[in-house]
Amino acid sequence: MENPEGRNIAITDGMRPTVSSVVEATVAAVTVVGPLFGLMSFSFVATVTLFLIVSPLMLIFAPVLAVTVAIIVAAVVGVGVAAALWLVGIAGLVCCAKEIGVGTGVAERMVESVVRELGYGRSRYLREK
Repeated sequence: MENPEGRNIAITDGMRPTVSSVVEATVAAVTVVGPLFGLMSFSFVATVTLFLIVSPLMLIFAPVLAVTVAIIVAAVVGVGVAAALWLVGIAGLVCCAKEIGVGTGVAERMVESVVRELGYGRSRYLREK
């Protein structure tokens, strides 16, 4: 289709849109977009309101929250270090027990694979029974 004015033209199979079809399309668009726009506006206003209310509270309580988070992180790190030291202590006790000849029971089975992995093999730590 020729476009002498240089504007974009909708292809409508050569038929010109009637006034009633344009009004129907406009009513349908407003029917669909109106509630969506209303919900978006409500969501935006609610978000901005909550942000304006919470911002001063966050400025007031941020130092308290930072200290609380630091204490919780320190406690978790402490528990992790305690667990690692517990494992080292149990391994040390088992190795000492094996050295003096106590080598039966659950502790031996728990540590036997670890002692092998450390490279001690079937040496003095893993005596033949």
